[in-house]
Amino acid sequence: MTFISCFMKRYKNVAIILGLSPEDPAAIRWTSTISKLAESERVTFIHPIEVPEIPDKAKQKYPWLVEPLDKQITSEMKAVVEAHWDGFSGTELVYEVLDHKSPVLAVLKYTVSSQCDLVIVDQRGFGHDMAIRLARKAPCSVMIIPDGNDNGLERILVPTDFSEYSANALDVATAFASAEEISAIDCIHVYDVGFQAHRAAVPKEELQKMALEYAQEKHAEFTTHCDNKGVSVNMKYVHSPSMVDAVIREVNVLKSDLVVVGCRGKGTVAALLLGSNAEELLRKSPVPVIAAKSKGSGLQLINALLSD
Repeated sequence: MTFISCFMKRYKNVAIILGLSPEDPAAIRWTSTISKLAESERVTFIHPIEVPEIPDKAKQKYPWLVEPLDKQITSEMKAVVEAHWDGFSGTELVYEVLDHKSPVLAVLKYTVSSQCDLVIVDQRGFGHDMAIRLARKAPCSVMIIPDGNDNGLERILVPTDFSEYSANALDVATAFASAEEISAIDCIHVYDVGFQAHRAAVPKEELQKMALEYAQEKHAEFTTHCDNKGVSVNMKYVHSPSMVDAVIREVNVLKSDLVVVGCRGKGTVAALLLGSNAEELLRKSPVPVIAAKSKGSGLQLINALLSD
């Protein structure tokens, strides 16, 4: 099995939550890139709208208020997509307008019913709130595109704590790199001795050295279980009290184009927990971030949340 086919299996069914602003095509262009790398079978452009409560008197006096907006919004979506789409020629493009009192729940229902592999959120159109809520709850990976970010894909950064979730993120990142013929990716492990250093008789410098050596041992063990698909991994250890600040500094220094972070995802309740570091990174990153989850994460609990 080729690396391309492995990647295609992972992201064959992609959904993008799309605003209607023609001024910011970044999300569409990123989706185009992913569709080409993955040879995606289907990309669905979704625009959720919140259904307002309209008084009966208003409906009678202004009947056009209750006319469906689907056709108009679909037409606007197609115009924006056609102006900027440059994806895989074999990808089916689908348009969905979702009516719901809660746009997030509407999107979640769609991702579950359509068995999406990846959901992409245009932050310009829907802001941090929807992006974070979807990243918490979606039963698949979520990619968030910051405002105005429209770079190419040349450098990928993966924060790692050597857990199974980091292994999943590394797998996603190396699949991207292999499909795009990028020879190496960057990994960063952030460590800190914490408040215990103030209570210990051992000098802080010695504790930091021990923490670094421990991280290097964990990395050596971690790599024995990883298939990097022939992609080299540049590993860097950074001492910092803030993982997120350290990662963002590294993004700026390396001029990274994409960050892939692992999220909890195998259990039920655990699948809905991004983790404070991952959530803060999604909010602050100046470049797109993929919150990588195993497909179907927490599906049983999500179905319970969505049931009427």
